[in-house]
Amino acid sequence: MKQIRLWLIIIFIAVSSSIVNSLLKSELQAFEVGKFEFGKYDNFDEALAKGLTYDMNKLIYTTQHGGVTIVMYTTIPDCIEFQDVMEFQDDIEFQNEMEALVVQFFEGNDEEGWEVLGPAGWTHYENDNLTVYDTFLRDYDDSGNVKYAFDVTFGEVNNPKIDTVETKSHHDTMFTEATMIQKGLGRYYFHIGVGAIVRGISVNGEIIDQQGS
Repeated sequence: MKQIRLWLIIIFIAVSSSIVNSLLKSELQAFEVGKFEFGKYDNFDEALAKGLTYDMNKLIYTTQHGGVTIVMYTTIPDCIEFQDVMEFQDDIEFQNEMEALVVQFFEGNDEEGWEVLGPAGWTHYENDNLTVYDTFLRDYDDSGNVKYAFDVTFGEVNNPKIDTVETKSHHDTMFTEATMIQKGLGRYYFHIGVGAIVRGISVNGEIIDQQGS
C-alpha cells in the first residue's frame, strides 16, 4: 500500500512539473511575442530600435510631414545576402563596409504608440559629385481613401565645392532648395517632393552637377 502511494506521489509530482513547465513556457512565449507588439512600439526610441527594416549605422535626419515622421539613416548591407544580385551587375563593386542610405516612415506618438508605414529599401551608387535617390509613401485608410501621398528625394553630397542642392519635377518651372544635412564628415540633402531633376550648385552659383533631364 505504501509502495502504491509512493508511485502516486511520484506521478503527481511529474505531472505537476510538466504542467508548471508548460505554463512557464507559454508565459515566456507570450512575453517574447508581447515585446514586439506586432509592429506597434511604445515610444519613438523603441520604434528606432525595433522598427527599422535594416540595422542602423548612422542616424542622419528626422523630420515630420503631415502626421508622418520620416527617418533617414545609413546601413551597411549584408554582402552575402545580396551577393547573387551583385553577380549580375558587373559594373557595381560591392564592398563589405559600403554604406547605403535608407528612408523610412513612421506614424504615431508616445501616447498612442508608433507604427511603421510603407516600404523601406536601401539604395547606393557611387558618384564623385552627388547621389540622387527617391522614394514615396502611399497609405490608405480602412475605407480606401488616400491618407498619405508624397515623394522624397535624397542623397549624399560628395563634392566639397557643392554648397547647395536644388530639385524640381519635370512639371515645375522653378527649382526648390533642398535641406542640407551635415553628419560627421558626411553631407547629405533631403527634399519632400518629386525630384526628377537634381543639381548641385557652388557658393558662386555655378552648376557643378545636374542629374535628370
